[in-house]
Amino acid sequence: MEFLIDKEEFARGLFRSQSVVEKKGTMPILLNVLIETKENGISITATDLEIGIKGFYPANIRQPGSITLAAKKLYEVVKELPEKEVFFRLKENQWVEISSGKSIFKIMGISAETFPSFPAYEEENFISLESALLREMIDKTIFAVSSDESRYNLTGVFCTRREKESEKILRMVATDGYRLSLIDRTMKMEIEGLENGILLPKKGLLELTRLLEEEGNEVWLKMKNNNFIFKKDPVVLIMRLLDAEFPDYHQVIPSQTKRFIRMKRSQILESLKRVSILSSEKTKGVKFHFAEDLLELSSYNPDFGEAKEEFSVDYQGEELTLGFNYRFIMEVLNILSSEEILFELEDGVSPAIIRPTDDSQHTCVVMPMRI
Repeated sequence: MEFLIDKEEFARGLFRSQSVVEKKGTMPILLNVLIETKENGISITATDLEIGIKGFYPANIRQPGSITLAAKKLYEVVKELPEKEVFFRLKENQWVEISSGKSIFKIMGISAETFPSFPAYEEENFISLESALLREMIDKTIFAVSSDESRYNLTGVFCTRREKESEKILRMVATDGYRLSLIDRTMKMEIEGLENGILLPKKGLLELTRLLEEEGNEVWLKMKNNNFIFKKDPVVLIMRLLDAEFPDYHQVIPSQTKRFIRMKRSQILESLKRVSILSSEKTKGVKFHFAEDLLELSSYNPDFGEAKEEFSVDYQGEELTLGFNYRFIMEVLNILSSEEILFELEDGVSPAIIRPTDDSQHTCVVMPMRI
């Protein structure tokens, strides 16, 4: 196995694999990337058995073959090589020699035969979706995914489709039981397999957002068996769906509210940053007191003191006081695109709905807390 490849191209392919490979795996092979020669190039594959990523990179193939090497060390070596071209040669007993200019590295590999196989798929029936649209939907939901592995059915983003007046709507929802984010966007084509909804893993979606950041306006996707497949040349990303039932999220969203408060997103965000400094480190609670055309934020910490700040809002109604975990509110505010936002409240114990005023298809819900 021998090939000559551009250093930047090689490093780019290895970089894409870094966050997929297991950091502390029980299977040593999962710490490696699989490198295989193809016609006019090489493929680089990484997997943790739940997520797999495979990319093609142009190279001058002198002798075909395959090998697996430690993903982290190989990337560290390649990105520091002195010249633009890298020569890669597989020697005896799975040793690999990598040279560039006057630098020569010899690295021990593991036979490619032990590397898990990449799921097979057909090229037909992929549908296209705008990269920016998919990236927006992920960004506006993934923050609400639970990090508690004991609540397995909340550790992913629920993805389903719905129809509204002949429009094809893609919906993504995430919740951890304390906050929820739901977003709808119109699609040009339907994605088969979303009728009953699927649960996409957080790690897989984080990998996908990295690909969506790269150049290119489209991503191609399809369902096959229990896998969701994404293609964005020259990379294919496959993630295994979570085998769990997402809860009925409609029950979390209040069906009716009677208090509506309009405010500037930047104003409440900056105020929260200041007031939260003296909030309880354990509960992270901040008190919200709504009065006519006024919102007062306050916090108290028995070890340090208290903070209070008020500012003008658009509200006509009875006075109302609620407590919120300030981090939950700030995370919602940070992903909203509108400068003007709308708080919808029923009473002092029901969940609060937070929406951007210019996007009726995005809804966030935050549970209140006792302070």
